[in-house]
Amino acid sequence: MDAKYQYSSRVASMKDRAKNDPNSELAKYLRSAERRKNDYRSNWTSVDLNEVVDRLTPGAIPEISNGKITFTNKEGTIKIVADAAGGYLRIQDLTSKSKKEQYVGLDGRDAHNYRNERGKQQGRSRAEFNKATHFRIKKREEM
Repeated sequence: MDAKYQYSSRVASMKDRAKNDPNSELAKYLRSAERRKNDYRSNWTSVDLNEVVDRLTPGAIPEISNGKITFTNKEGTIKIVADAAGGYLRIQDLTSKSKKEQYVGLDGRDAHNYRNERGKQQGRSRAEFNKATHFRIKKREEM
């Protein structure tokens, strides 16, 4: 049973619960996530969930939390946060001392800055940061 299967089965379960209670907080969250996905997914890099989980959180057991499905590594330093309705994931650095969640790029590094064409470090705008830290989960047939 791979990570994609575990993710997909949990998403189906969450959507069934939301369908049975369309006024629940979960149903409202899933509708909101669907809107975000439609607005922004064209900017996101596509990734194979199995590859990302195997590389960053091998052997992780997925957990459901507030409309998200999370995979945490054994050391408790990295968490993959996959959105159930949005079909995307982000990678959270759990070692960060920041008050807010710290999301990183696919390489596990801070994505707030990048090197421009002249080799200088430059800060990203909020939109650029979100683009660099959101990754669309490939459908099974794309993998």
